[in-house]
Order: sequence, then C-alpha cells, then structure tokens
Amino acid sequence: MMMPIRTTGQLGPVLRSLRKAKGWSQAELGRRVGLSQERISAIESRPEKVNLDTLLTLAMALDAEWSIGERAPATPSPDAGEQW
Repeated sequence: MMMPIRTTGQLGPVLRSLRKAKGWSQAELGRRVGLSQERISAIESRPEKVNLDTLLTLAMALDAEWSIGERAPATPSPDAGEQW
C-alpha cells in the first residue's frame, strides 16, 4: 500500500502503522534496529529530528521502502471554479 508523505507530521503515524501492522511493540522494533524503545517513541513522535540513515534502517526493518516522485496534480472539483 502506498502512503504519500508530504509533511514530517505524516511520517510518525505511518511508521507507527507499519510497526503495528507487524504486531511489534516499540521495544521489539528497537531491538531489531539497535535502538531503545524510548528512541523509537521519539522517532514516532518527532520524526523531523531523525537522520535519513535511521529512517532508511527503520524502513528496511519494517519491510517498507521510500520512493520519491513528482506529486500528482490536484484534480479540481467541478464546482470549484477556475484555480490559479
């Protein structure tokens, strides 16, 4: 399932969702990547404070991948009128 992330605020819940889908606690994920439960909690709460290497390590542990691409253009609704 693709989960577009456009803000750091969206990253924490996605990481949490991936972890919970595996049935893992924060402590279990931390054990698998060599981090404490407290650090996993901090990452899920404030992912903007995490370096890319750590995020990639978490993605690998969660069997997830990062993908970067152009954002699809917004489709205007029929009653929205002309948009600039």
